[in-house]
Amino acid sequence: MSEFRSANIRIAKNTVIIYVRVVLIALIGFLCTRFVMDGLGMYDFGLFSVVGGTIMMLGFLSTAMNTTTRRYINVEMGKPDGDPGRIFNICLVVHIGMALLVLLLSETIGLYYIYHGMKVDPSRLGDAQVVFQIATVSACISIINLPFQSLVEAHEKFLQSALVDIVANVFRLVMVIGLMYWPGNRLYYYAVGMALMTFLTMLMYHLLCRRQWPEVIRWRFQRGWETYREIIAFNNYTALTALASMARGHGSKLVVNYFFGPLVNAAMDPAYQVENFSLSSVNRFSNAAAPQINQNWSGGNQARSLALVYKMSRYSVLLMSLIVFCAFVELDFALDLWLKDVPDGALAFTQWTLVSALVRSFMGGTQTLEQATGRIKWFQIWNSVMSLLCLPLAFVAYLLGAQPVAIIQIYILYSIAYRLVEFYLLHRLIGFRPWEYVRKAYFRPLAVVGLMVLFVVLYRWAMPADAGAWLRIAGIGVTFLVTCVLAFFVGLERWEREEITHTVFAYLKKDKR
Repeated sequence: MSEFRSANIRIAKNTVIIYVRVVLIALIGFLCTRFVMDGLGMYDFGLFSVVGGTIMMLGFLSTAMNTTTRRYINVEMGKPDGDPGRIFNICLVVHIGMALLVLLLSETIGLYYIYHGMKVDPSRLGDAQVVFQIATVSACISIINLPFQSLVEAHEKFLQSALVDIVANVFRLVMVIGLMYWPGNRLYYYAVGMALMTFLTMLMYHLLCRRQWPEVIRWRFQRGWETYREIIAFNNYTALTALASMARGHGSKLVVNYFFGPLVNAAMDPAYQVENFSLSSVNRFSNAAAPQINQNWSGGNQARSLALVYKMSRYSVLLMSLIVFCAFVELDFALDLWLKDVPDGALAFTQWTLVSALVRSFMGGTQTLEQATGRIKWFQIWNSVMSLLCLPLAFVAYLLGAQPVAIIQIYILYSIAYRLVEFYLLHRLIGFRPWEYVRKAYFRPLAVVGLMVLFVVLYRWAMPADAGAWLRIAGIGVTFLVTCVLAFFVGLERWEREEITHTVFAYLKKDKR
């Protein structure tokens, strides 16, 4: 029991670190978005968004490889005779190959889209090409950096990872402030600045790994095709989901750009900033428990893994509820305060994005379980096919005259449908009991969500239309407190409330001494 308690405390500490990191980076990101929109103007802002989205779609393989690398390093660390250095070097070689593949795709398919598929003023085509090339170099650097980042996270050094990301984003903020005063081509300036931020991140992770695990990262070419094949095969299935995720975030921008142009892309971008913040909170939260879920499952303690999955799923919904409802009650006011000049359509995009993020939070926890079992093939195939089908469905919807937000509404329906498919696959492949999961992971969070929906309705009815800024800020604060109270008394089990209370009082007594 003491071992489990120590593990739970470690997860809790890592969760706090991750959450603080996400909040700080989100605040910096929101500030940067406003400055960038002011500095670049709506057209160049939308242009950079869609060009950057193109190269990020081509870099979907790197996202998958990050998950694969972290898993295999964790598995190797759990073996008595494990050799993490061997796995690291194999993954590094694979990453270099991925970077070369992304470079090839960028210089062929990517450039073809820039010249023939993207809606852009012909006089700005040269600018789009230059930004695209800079983004390509940045993506390749980021891919090669991923094994070093995965090594830090596999050792649960989340504080170090958080500090690296915060330093990099502070650099971004300084660079963006400089954008406001740059006398030359501001689009080029911003693109080069983002590339330098990526290089700085790679340098910091490399120095951290060299200082702590020099033997692990020491270059040794590893022979033996079997391990390469196993890792690439696992990664190929993971890449399907990564592709679907990239298609959701950036393929959507391309489809919307095709029908509505860069100005609507500019309206979408604040919504995706909000989505990235909210989903990063939940995903990073799940990452805090991922090493222990993987190690317990591979060590034969499946009951412990399932208990962690139930808790992570429940906590994910509660955390997302805190974010979504606090944003929703005064969203129009918050957008005005954040962006000053809110693009037409940004409010509707952000509202539906918040709903989508809340629905997607119900999928938290089980994806880590799937990766721990290693039996990911059919999960990845179904998830990817269903997600990618949303793009042609949105294309048809736009042909029939649908509003721009239709693509987000289609993704909400996909999230619900895939959850049912996932339950079926888990039951067939590992004997997972969906009803037990729903009872332990969903009942309490659903009660919190229902009560908060009622609160939002009452809040909108009670808040005067001409309320001042301070009253609206106070309203957001009240919403935060109400959500916290409901999450604590309704969302948590009795023993969890007692554990939190005991820990807080023990810390306060220790502090007084």
